[in-house]
Amino acid sequence: MPLTDILSRATPPEDARATMEFEKMRFEISWRYFDFHARQRTQLFHFFIILTPFMFGGCFYLFKERLLVGYIPGQIASCAGMFLALVFFALDRRNRQMIDVGERALRLIEGQLLFTDFRSVDEDGSIFKGSLTTEKVESSRRCLIALRRHSFLVGAVYFIAFLAFGALLAYFVIVQAGYVTLPIKPITSP
Repeated sequence: MPLTDILSRATPPEDARATMEFEKMRFEISWRYFDFHARQRTQLFHFFIILTPFMFGGCFYLFKERLLVGYIPGQIASCAGMFLALVFFALDRRNRQMIDVGERALRLIEGQLLFTDFRSVDEDGSIFKGSLTTEKVESSRRCLIALRRHSFLVGAVYFIAFLAFGALLAYFVIVQAGYVTLPIKPITSP
């Protein structure tokens, strides 16, 4: 039996309690959804930040040892780094979409249940509309908002990493093709 049927059949004393429990469940589900995806997004970015220097280091090591291993491993590693940046960027975009859904649900709960006119919270003579609602309104008034948003900054990190791996790949190809000649250190035995 759906919960709405149970709530509609409840007698007056239980009706208020049932409605309150239902609203708590709504809030809890919305909060958990938002929290899960927000944490997942942060962890994803942390993994990228930890993994990227190792990929760069591997590319530089392969470039340094290009006479022993050839150019192909370094080119493959650079392509893998570019692919890694694209995958992390796509996962971040998807997590951002899911976070937006959670924020929208929490803003609705704020506006319709927590910070309504009959349960108002005053702030300097005006009614406080809730944390998420206030943050959205105030941040939309700021200039260059798109450049200051967390999503833009995280996306910029992924894009810069993609470009850096692409530059490494291009450098590998240019050196291999002979457009740039580098001094060769002779390999000496100790």
